[in-house]
Amino acid sequence: MGKFGSASMRWVYRLDDRNGEINGIPELLQLGCQKLAEAYPITFHSHDQGYEFVYVVNGIITWEIDGEYYPVNAGQWFYTRPGELHRARFDHLEPCRIWWFVLKDPSGESDWLRLDRDELAFIADRLEQLPRIFRAGPRASEQFARLKSTLENDMPNKELFARHQVLDILLGMLQQPAAKPVDPDLKQSIATVIEEFARNPEARFSIEQMALSVGVSVSHFYKLFYELYGQAPVAYMERIRMEHACALLRTDRLITDIAMELGFKTSQHFTTVFKKLTGSSPSEWRKHVRDSK
Repeated sequence: MGKFGSASMRWVYRLDDRNGEINGIPELLQLGCQKLAEAYPITFHSHDQGYEFVYVVNGIITWEIDGEYYPVNAGQWFYTRPGELHRARFDHLEPCRIWWFVLKDPSGESDWLRLDRDELAFIADRLEQLPRIFRAGPRASEQFARLKSTLENDMPNKELFARHQVLDILLGMLQQPAAKPVDPDLKQSIATVIEEFARNPEARFSIEQMALSVGVSVSHFYKLFYELYGQAPVAYMERIRMEHACALLRTDRLITDIAMELGFKTSQHFTTVFKKLTGSSPSEWRKHVRDSK
């Protein structure tokens, strides 16, 4: 049996401490899912033996590797190579829902997921060529849920099912889905709305106003926005607002003044929103930035 770790809205299936395997599948080092309503701490770490793949179901996550930031939208994969040090920006995951798993590096292996030599060479080569961020297929959540169910339940030939389900997820990543076409003019119109908001982060544009400026219905605007940016419009705007807050907190401005400049009616409301997205209060974040210089 494997070993479960649990926390609020978090499920993790880890290596069995006794035999170092998950139900006879040594290639699967870890599997997990998590739904976050507020920031969750993820500091610098690495996986020396394996590739980590994170699939974002909804929300946006920003990862940091070697000082470079990688924003990952809903419907996208992000991955790290064996031994690659990485963390969530500000040491906290933003509110989101994710699946992830860690697969043992196939390099130098002779019986990885029971593949033959040519298949194994193909997998190892494709893993090396993957972009840091790439689109997921429409079945990713379903595939993960099926694997989770298999691992949780006793059933005949459990190892067989789990091994093929891991391979199904992996091949789904390597076989990139066709991109959904979005009208270029609509895409540019939505980008213009975001640029306008970035120049005026104190503004509180309604979805109706944004949809009207783009020339589509509210429901169509919401759908297009989510496809392009992985979040609801209001949540995305709040994220931009907090980006401005971080920049202003690097100055000596009073936190109350920053809150007012960004359109918050009270500094308490500003603090609540800021902490939800970054895991720290504005004063804590400012202190951390100054102490790290």
